[in-house]
Amino acid sequence: MRSGERFPDDQAQIVFNDVFLEYLETLTPPQREQVLVDVISLCANPVGSHPLSNRNNKDQLAGWNTIDVLHREHRVIFGTRIEDGVGVVEVLCGGPRRADAVYDMANLLIATGRLSDEEVTEIWQVLALLDVVAEHVGLDGWDFRPPQAPPGMVKAAVAAGLLGAEIASALSLDELEAAMEGGWAADGPDPAAALAAALRRSRSGVDVVDATRVLSGRNRDRCDVLLPRSQVPCIRRKGHPGPHRSRP
Repeated sequence: MRSGERFPDDQAQIVFNDVFLEYLETLTPPQREQVLVDVISLCANPVGSHPLSNRNNKDQLAGWNTIDVLHREHRVIFGTRIEDGVGVVEVLCGGPRRADAVYDMANLLIATGRLSDEEVTEIWQVLALLDVVAEHVGLDGWDFRPPQAPPGMVKAAVAAGLLGAEIASALSLDELEAAMEGGWAADGPDPAAALAAALRRSRSGVDVVDATRVLSGRNRDRCDVLLPRSQVPCIRRKGHPGPHRSRP
């Protein structure tokens, strides 16, 4: 994409090459978060720092862009485009600026096929793999609707007095399993403990301040934009900012 162009509604599916994940793993946790913040900003600024061009006849960098990160000491190479009306950010690689090593790496990856569908990792998966909380990089990690738990389990949780029907029907299978396992006190069912257990399972132990907001948000209209790289609809709420999301 060229300077001045924008994604529809400043939204995009952000996907990473495995090489970029390996780069992130070499950074400290605060550095990882800062790089991810800068990558997410590409939804609103698809050009980044500047577009690349071929430095010589062996280069294949034309059509790709770069963004400076970590106080301009590192670069990230990425491509942006709009497919069927949906923005896509493909993050290829990252590394120190010295000696143009990151450009050489990008050339090698481009020459060998760039990003295949088998190599794609979505930003939400990256957050889980690196144990980064979505809110730490400016995202709302709760505004998605996971696949609903089986109706029989929902009815069982309600019949046991663990959860109300509206809450139980808003939970995924693994969340409801956690509620049914952890929602008991010495004298019987404990709905507050059940809900806390469910949302801890969803969030890998991060406490929830406002469970009502989380669950009511799951009942709002969905984005449902069909994502080009995964061919499934976005499960975040309608009108969400930034990256689309294809799975919980």
